[in-house]
Amino acid sequence: MTEIVCSHCGKVQEAFRGNYRYLESGLDNVIICGVDLIDCDCGETSALIPRIIALHEAIADCLLEQDTYLSGKEIRFLRKNLGLKGKVFANLVGVDQATLSRWENDKSKPSARADRLIRFLYASKKKPEKAEEIASLTYKTPPPDQPKPPLHLLADTRKQYSCVRECR
Repeated sequence: MTEIVCSHCGKVQEAFRGNYRYLESGLDNVIICGVDLIDCDCGETSALIPRIIALHEAIADCLLEQDTYLSGKEIRFLRKNLGLKGKVFANLVGVDQATLSRWENDKSKPSARADRLIRFLYASKKKPEKAEEIASLTYKTPPPDQPKPPLHLLADTRKQYSCVRECR
């Protein structure tokens, strides 16, 4: 079994496999299935997450493929994963920076056309093989009181990530 040093107190703990809510992504609904975790005596729970860049690419893939409109946090995640400042991203999408800020802070929602353009922009830069598919997708609007469903990402033994319906 792997041993991990607690990032909070520095104590060495034995790791176990489990599911981790990955809030560090900036998204509330990302769960990584099957990663090494520790529950330290100090009360801190830590995860050993290999290949962060690959994980963020897999999260973006899940976002591109979901059938609901992007939330503000999801738009911000895609923009940051492209490495773009708000002003540059807003120009590429064809809106002013204030509009992008309202979208990213969930003060207003982008139109269906803007949502598709954001996904297409991301796909054309990072996943060109998906760009044509993204252009033809249609999305559902979730009920206003219903939270976004979780994004489950499975970490396999080769440290690869993939979208799954639920953790097992």
